[in-house]
Amino acid sequence: MIFKDNEPAAVIINVEAYQEMLDELENLRVEATARERLIGFDQAKAISHEAMRARYAKND
Repeated sequence: MIFKDNEPAAVIINVEAYQEMLDELENLRVEATARERLIGFDQAKAISHEAMRARYAKND
């Protein structure tokens, strides 16, 4: 830890630890987004997987 005026100013960590922190932060953001979306989920507006495939299937 690096101090400036007796206050913590910076931390030095290796690249691997920094990348792990970034990955964990991204995972937490994705989880928070998923939770927000689940709160607003309306089952009445949902369609089944089969119905979605039928609606958007490519006609080969």
